[in-house]
Amino acid sequence: MLVEFKIFYYDKGWTARATGHGIITEGETIGELVDNIIEATELYFEGEIGEEEQITVTVTTEPVPDFILELDEGDPEPLSQQFECQFTVDRNARATGC
Repeated sequence: MLVEFKIFYYDKGWTARATGHGIITEGETIGELVDNIIEATELYFEGEIGEEEQITVTVTTEPVPDFILELDEGDPEPLSQQFECQFTVDRNARATGC
């Protein structure tokens, strides 16, 4: 199973949104965000996938979405770097970190 996340940095923290699924999570650091993505993804699909089925997560940065900028009239801090990464969620090991 492949789950794609778009992430952005805004207001001193990271937000991740899964495309095509109702998963949204946050973290103060990238490491915390990755841990929260894994936990949220596991919980979202709990009971829907088999024990041996892997979940592959892709993460891509994006600009702050317009709907957030419309709610907050402040200037967002721009991302200094764009990046992409992919990892497999090992639901048995539960070892994560960045």
